[in-house]
Amino acid sequence: MPSGTARPTSTGTGARDRLATEQLARGLSAVAAALPYLRASTGQPADLLRPGEEVADGRWFRCDQLLADPAWLGATITATGRRLGAPRAAVAASLFVQGYAYRALTVGLSCFLLGGVLPGSRPDEMAMALSKGRPAFVAYRAPRALAAGEWCPGNGGKVDEVLGAFVGDAVEGHMRPLVLATLSCVRVGRRLLWGNVAASAAVAFRTTEGLLGAEVKPLGERFFDLAPAELQGLGHFATIEYAGRSTWYWERRNCCLYDRLPGKVRCLDCPKTSPEERRAAYRSALA
Repeated sequence: MPSGTARPTSTGTGARDRLATEQLARGLSAVAAALPYLRASTGQPADLLRPGEEVADGRWFRCDQLLADPAWLGATITATGRRLGAPRAAVAASLFVQGYAYRALTVGLSCFLLGGVLPGSRPDEMAMALSKGRPAFVAYRAPRALAAGEWCPGNGGKVDEVLGAFVGDAVEGHMRPLVLATLSCVRVGRRLLWGNVAASAAVAFRTTEGLLGAEVKPLGERFFDLAPAELQGLGHFATIEYAGRSTWYWERRNCCLYDRLPGKVRCLDCPKTSPEERRAAYRSALA
């Protein structure tokens, strides 16, 4: 991981743009090497969709344009819901927001923890593409480095600086517009959507735990300390120890509606499942 101190790198021209692009490309390469399913790219994707065009698998859309167009977003949510077999618009909206938030938050956070650079994650800087009806691919159209340098466990000042930048840019700057745009075109619970954002953020931290160890958990807990009010009280991290092993899970307090899809499968941490059943499932996974 590159060494250095966390420092903001504003979008500029010339040398600053090239430096941000190079930093981010190196960080994303480290993520792809460790977690291939989180592969992301820099630069403007070819053949970007125009607002209103069908968002099909493999076709890139600008995040800011999608979120600014309620009709286009609504049609996209409807289409992805149909692909997944969602019985109602609220189910389709919930799963779209969950998949979108997971990609945007996990790629950005992993890029810092594994690659030493925290990318700017505002909607106008990013593009996405679907796979099998779900947000699956990320491109940083206008690379910007919010912070660069090695993550050091126990360095509280640096941790707060980086997490504060992440909350301000990725959560306030991107997840809030995502939730508000979805509410503008689909009748769905506001708290449900924020619960999906919270769960996606928690999984973003858990994703890197297997690579970096237990020191990631306090980072995740600190993120929620700094997060806006909408992310408070929507779940908690539960530590599970079994057969000489230990891990932690995010236990959310509202259901993402995934069990409404054909097959009626519940997530491992579904709040509709009793605490005893959830703990048994966690122990089974550890075993």
